[in-house]
Amino acid sequence: MKLKDNVIIFSDLDGTALGSNHEFSDFTKDIVKKVYEKNYYFIPVTARCTKDTFEQQSKYLELDKLNGIAAANNGTHIYDFKTKKWIKQEYISREVLKEIFEITFGKIGKYKVHFIGDDIYYVYGEGENSRYWSDVMKIDYKVVESFEEIDKRINHITIILEKNTTENSIQEFYKDFFPITNELDIIKYTDRVYELAIKGIHKGSVVKEIINHLGLDKSNTTTFGFGDSFNDFELAAQVDNFVAMENGLDELKEKAAYVTKTNDENGVAEFIKENIL
Repeated sequence: MKLKDNVIIFSDLDGTALGSNHEFSDFTKDIVKKVYEKNYYFIPVTARCTKDTFEQQSKYLELDKLNGIAAANNGTHIYDFKTKKWIKQEYISREVLKEIFEITFGKIGKYKVHFIGDDIYYVYGEGENSRYWSDVMKIDYKVVESFEEIDKRINHITIILEKNTTENSIQEFYKDFFPITNELDIIKYTDRVYELAIKGIHKGSVVKEIINHLGLDKSNTTTFGFGDSFNDFELAAQVDNFVAMENGLDELKEKAAYVTKTNDENGVAEFIKENIL
């Protein structure tokens, strides 16, 4: 594979660079070091929260020692360990948060809402999935009964609709949330699961942000992206070479230039070793 002078590798974490045990293999860690030894970049781009991404996952990969870069919350926070400065740091406004709270609170069964902050999940009622991910990321978990209890800044929000979602309930969801669409994008994962993200921020926007930050452009840079799920479509659209995981969505594999082994078979690291290093 012919590469340009600069190479940047953007990778999702869960279901991609991380194994199903939510850990990096020693092989993956070694390959990431080799990437930086060639003066290339390996940049995690994840939906995981700020604290977990920069204080845990990045340090497991030793990006703090390698002078690397990482992105959390699907792009609201990007940090350069070399300069020790934020490239991007964005939050949803309190006004919009309050509007979302007023639309959704008390509608048990209709809307399940996760407000995701730097180091906390706020929910209306304890849920198995949200509790699981807060435990995985080792962050706080708080059930709230008033808007004032959401006392930390929020990066993005997930909304889960009622079970057995109908076309009418989906249309009603879009109607309810239309007032906030000037500030937030509604990103559909499935008929039931949606993300509310700051307008224009997603994994694809991270690619542009980092290329600009490094003073590079498409003429002198080859970009790769690795992913497995719904929030990786924007990444796939922005990189030169998108690599889907064998364990990923079929729709994502159809858009990919390449398909690599599963996350439990070191698919990301194996592809990098064979095709980039």
